[in-house]
Amino acid sequence: MAAVKGARFRFVLYVVLAGVAGWVATRTAPETWDLPWRTWVPVGAAVAAGATGTFVGEVINALRKITETKRAPRDALEASGEPSATDHQSPAALLRPERAVVAFTGRAEELEWLRAWCTDKAACPVSLVTGPGGVGKTRLALWLAKVLRQKKWIVQPVRPGSEVTAVQAAAQAKERVLLIVDYAETRPDLSAMLTEVAAQEAAGSTGGLRVLLLARHVGEWWTALEAASDATRVLRDRSLTRELVPALDAEHDNRRIFLEALPFYAKARGRPVPQAAPPAVSEPLPVLVLHAAALVAVLDDEQGTQAGRAAADLGVLDRLLDHESRLWADTARRLGVSVSPPVLEQVIAVVALLVDPDSSTEAAMHNVLCRVPDLADADAEKVGALVRWLRQLYPTASGTVDVLRPDLLAERHAANQLADRELLRETCFTDLSESQKIQALTVLARACTHHDHAGAVLGEILYRKLPEFANAAIIAAIQTNSLLGDRLAYALHDAPAPDDTLREVQAKIPYPTVALASAELAVTQRIRHALPPDTDPAETAEWASHHATALAQHGHREEALAAISEAVDLYRELARARPDAFRSDLATALNDQSNRLWGLGRWEEGLVAISEAVDIRRELARVRPDAFRSDLATALNNQSSQLWGLGRWEEVLVAISEAVDIRRELAQVRPDAFRPDLASALNNQSSQLWGLGRWEEVLVAISEAVDIRRELAQVRPDAFRPDLASALNNQSSQLWGLGRWEEVLVAISEAVDIRRELAQVRPDAFRPDLASALNNQSNHLSGLGRWEEALVVISEAVDLYRELARVRPDAFRSDLAMSLNNQSSHLWRLGRWEEGLVVISEAVDIRRELARVRPDAFRSDLAMSLNNQSSQLWGLGRWEEALVVISEAVDLYRELARVRPGTFRPDLAGSLNNQSDCLSDLRRWEEALAASGEAVDIYRELARVRPGTFRPDLASALNNQSNHLSGLGRWEEALVVISEAVDIYRELARVRPDAFRPDLARSLNNQSGCLSDLGRRAEALKTIDEAITIWRFLVAQRPVVHQRQLDKALAIRIRSRLSR
Repeated sequence: MAAVKGARFRFVLYVVLAGVAGWVATRTAPETWDLPWRTWVPVGAAVAAGATGTFVGEVINALRKITETKRAPRDALEASGEPSATDHQSPAALLRPERAVVAFTGRAEELEWLRAWCTDKAACPVSLVTGPGGVGKTRLALWLAKVLRQKKWIVQPVRPGSEVTAVQAAAQAKERVLLIVDYAETRPDLSAMLTEVAAQEAAGSTGGLRVLLLARHVGEWWTALEAASDATRVLRDRSLTRELVPALDAEHDNRRIFLEALPFYAKARGRPVPQAAPPAVSEPLPVLVLHAAALVAVLDDEQGTQAGRAAADLGVLDRLLDHESRLWADTARRLGVSVSPPVLEQVIAVVALLVDPDSSTEAAMHNVLCRVPDLADADAEKVGALVRWLRQLYPTASGTVDVLRPDLLAERHAANQLADRELLRETCFTDLSESQKIQALTVLARACTHHDHAGAVLGEILYRKLPEFANAAIIAAIQTNSLLGDRLAYALHDAPAPDDTLREVQAKIPYPTVALASAELAVTQRIRHALPPDTDPAETAEWASHHATALAQHGHREEALAAISEAVDLYRELARARPDAFRSDLATALNDQSNRLWGLGRWEEGLVAISEAVDIRRELARVRPDAFRSDLATALNNQSSQLWGLGRWEEVLVAISEAVDIRRELAQVRPDAFRPDLASALNNQSSQLWGLGRWEEVLVAISEAVDIRRELAQVRPDAFRPDLASALNNQSSQLWGLGRWEEVLVAISEAVDIRRELAQVRPDAFRPDLASALNNQSNHLSGLGRWEEALVVISEAVDLYRELARVRPDAFRSDLAMSLNNQSSHLWRLGRWEEGLVVISEAVDIRRELARVRPDAFRSDLAMSLNNQSSQLWGLGRWEEALVVISEAVDLYRELARVRPGTFRPDLAGSLNNQSDCLSDLRRWEEALAASGEAVDIYRELARVRPGTFRPDLASALNNQSNHLSGLGRWEEALVVISEAVDIYRELARVRPDAFRPDLARSLNNQSGCLSDLGRRAEALKTIDEAITIWRFLVAQRPVVHQRQLDKALAIRIRSRLSR
């Protein structure tokens, strides 16, 4: 290369010199010169030109060789790419992202994220962007491609089958390359591609390579990549992921996206912009649907059938199909294809359902088109004419046949045709290759999300052809959604199939799973119930255990307990005869049985079962630690939960700490196998440390659990999102207790979102978890002063728990009481005292009954509800009743705090504070002062250690203490105390005004009173004016809650002025 650069310089120099010499010669040679002299100039020029021409040829040849060397990898890359579409007739083609009819807008945050990934040399070379069909994944990728090409990147979409070749060519290019892999979830060679990326990265050849995967969701297809190799799994685990939501950004609502798209489609059709009303829907719609609505508005106007307001849902695709079908008929007529429009519609459907655009050979097309019933006996000439029609209709640069696009449109059309034509359903699902089965099921499964009849079609096919389609259905369900899994479950329930097929299906379903949970339940139940009476007891126990797991995964707790109990009985008998063979199986069954008992609130029985399992596994681990230490840790983890439920606190920490230690050691050696278990143990340990008041250790444990589970959920969301939600739920409570308010709501909101989504798919399994997360979210919202929101959230939790407790009272009455307790507090905050009293009284009744049966577990809960009940009674002026109730709560908390001070001293202080209010209202000042003084002492000590958590409580206790000192005429002391409370509340209100303004105003009321009693009238008036200003502001927001306090402040002001 250096030689070429030097030669290039010499060439330029010679040309300049020759040019200058020629110019000088022609200008200075006199006409009087003899002919030979005048001839010298052109001869010299010719010589120079000849020499220069020879040199130019050498340079050009050298540069050509360099260019060819650099071009070879580019050619290889282009050969691996997807050919560009060249169709310009189809109305629907205007929606194709590669056409870019509408200017790209929005997605600035996502685009910046992708650009940062591309330019970060230390980043993982693979990223995954997901989102539902039509949300704009491909548009975003193509816009990124445009941006990168301007920066001299090579950008190449990768066609199916060329994934590995594309990576190899990109590594050889020695340039910055972006490979775009659309529909990554359907690519059989994706694993091989990532393996090649990992190999190239290990060789140091991926510095300029980025692979962008696009998929509709992260699911079990992503999980399955771990089977390829350790390097591939590590690469997958490092990959960045991003989910696209329908909303482009805060500025682009449905109306704006629709109106901005209209002129682009009008221009593309050569039409004026029509007067069309945008969709009247507030929920963000996918950009494709809004663009389709704009395009349909233009087409309707073109046809003179404009209908006014644009369609606001996926039904707009049917209207677009009507316009597209006119194109089908017109082009067929022009080409002389003698086929009726209904047959043409079926042709388009079977092509979308069964044709792979990258391998649409003549033979393949003939096989597919002859599945249309009216073309079953068509000759080669007729089929050939249809193939030529298709190529003209939806051409590609490579000359193959493409399918109807966008994919949502193709899915909808295929579902329409199959739903209406029974014979077409039969011919399209007979004698298919495995890849065709997967493709056809995938198209229908995706259509289920936006087509009313696609699910019925899918269910019918699987029921009639279960042995043929079961394997393809499992693969497609993993790639698509749980709707296909539910249809497979329906077929597995009783569709004709041999026992061997059913067992093969069960073995292929992954665990845990959301998409195929119903299918797992159906097939295990069918196999188990079909076992003959003389079946080997070991096999019977094995299938009872499988069935119990499937039932539990689906939320059928009582049935799961019955199944696992049968397995335990069988394994116990087998272990008696052959302990070496079956004691391990017995321990596993006992472990599962304890979990089922725990889930039903039968904690004493659960502890018996898990303790036996621990004993067996400890003995087995002593003999064979490599084989059984992991099982021992699992049993210890479960045992700690059972002990916790029974209030045996000291034993809890011993068990969970041993489990954590074992799992941490195992995870260091085999992280892939044991990190999920370590996260589970840490999650439990954090809860138990919290209950024992060891706050600092709590956050370390739960944060590690959340970090592990978040990473696992990114890789295998179907398996680990429930665990992530559980850890986030716990983390939010613990952050709250440590006074880290802003972080709290982020954590609990994410937990609620995950659990709501899971509960929609599997309500029996996840509605209890959703209720628990809602309960926590309501408490955190209330603590932040967002009381209306808190009440809405807790009311949803109460409704869920009430329904659950109606079906399973032993398991959920405790949870119902907890949610009622919280609901009453939120009603109290909003001034709805009568309703609050009704609710808290129900909670007290439930908890009193529970505490009678199991005092260690439920006395603290009873004390909490009594504390709240006394507040409700006090607010209604029923002071004598309130004092009786709060005194019972104080006695309970005092006893509990004696045993476990770290846990219950804060609760004791709170109940003493409330007790002092009741005593003061009954003019029992000395007793009130004693109670509030004890509360202040406890809170002052707690606030010294954890100010973020306990300074608000200290301020409240000081406020009460000042009132009681005033009641005893000790005004100077009262002023000192209330001034400290005001200072604390002022600082708190500066940080969290919604939560603490009312408390600040209340303390200012009291401070003004103290000042007035001491004759400091001007200061008293200034103080009460500040309080009134705050109360007026609060009344404007919540008049029912704060009007009484404003009236009280105004009365104090009047007294202060009269005193002056």
